[in-house]
Amino acid sequence: MGEVIHATFGTEREWKQTRDKTVDGLLTIGTLFGDDEELMRAKADCVYHILRQIVEGIPTVQITTRLPENLSEEQLAILTESIRQAALKGIEVAMTHSVQVLMSSIYDLCTSKLKDARY
Repeated sequence: MGEVIHATFGTEREWKQTRDKTVDGLLTIGTLFGDDEELMRAKADCVYHILRQIVEGIPTVQITTRLPENLSEEQLAILTESIRQAALKGIEVAMTHSVQVLMSSIYDLCTSKLKDARY
């Protein structure tokens, strides 16, 4: 008894896994290029915080549009929900794209070597 157990649930567990994978990946690739472990850990932490800001810092979206006046309450509710879902899907697509672009270049950004020397 008296033993403290730390457990992470839901979203926080996913964020911890993301952080761990980022650290492991950057340490692995950094080792190949001879980069300092402490520096790579700091860069991984920075990447983690950027990703978290991208995902959690999405500003609220407000859509203002003129809807047809001859709709029933049910039709108005369906149309309003469809517009809301379309906006959310657009945000999801844009965020996913942003994260994928960032992560596809993360090793180039965070290590001392670029995979393509033409930059």
